[in-house]
Amino acid sequence: MRRRQRMSVMVEYISSAMSDDYCHRGSGPSGKPKLHFIQYNSQQAARDGAFHAGGKNEPAHHAHPKEGKAHYHAADKSGNIIKDGVHHCYG
Repeated sequence: MRRRQRMSVMVEYISSAMSDDYCHRGSGPSGKPKLHFIQYNSQQAARDGAFHAGGKNEPAHHAHPKEGKAHYHAADKSGNIIKDGVHHCYG
């Protein structure tokens, strides 16, 4: 494969990955990208942050993740994680 073709394929691959809802976190209120991890001082504060981010729906709790700290995710009315990539961490 020629170099120009490889670059074109790579750009298409990156573009398709960037359009995936889970990979793209969107912009926050300031216009800057949303944070991937938001650290809180307590479990209750992290729960409240995820609760408000999910439109006051009960957040999903990951108490013992394989990697990283315990955290909450914002969830929809059905209890499904909102795939914005934001983790509300505590501990």
